[in-house]
Amino acid sequence: MTEEDLRPLNPLWLASILAGFATLGAGLWLSGLPSHTEWILVFIAIAVGAAVFSGMFFLGTNLMGVRLEARVHDETEITGANVAHITHIDPLEDAAANRWLERYVFTRNLFGGLLVPLVILGALFLFAR
Repeated sequence: MTEEDLRPLNPLWLASILAGFATLGAGLWLSGLPSHTEWILVFIAIAVGAAVFSGMFFLGTNLMGVRLEARVHDETEITGANVAHITHIDPLEDAAANRWLERYVFTRNLFGGLLVPLVILGALFLFAR
């Protein structure tokens, strides 16, 4: 897989960033940030903006048929009370393609890591009044 194979990811990356910032801006505006601040709404807006960005790129990459998942291997290491999630990446032939692979892994881990906090923040918003 070379940079030429990954060229369709450029518009997807830009669209993901714009969608994330648009979601963040809409969330901050809907939370009434300029007038009065409810901080839980600000945190939810930030988390949802990041989830939209990472989810759009991660899922869009898979929907476009770019199969980078075969290059990524996860490992869970448990030592005592600590649990570590370790991601191993098999490098590609092209340095530019490796940058796309690193972006893919970043957005994949960000999206997966935001699902549980979003559920917790949503539950706090709904039930902690």
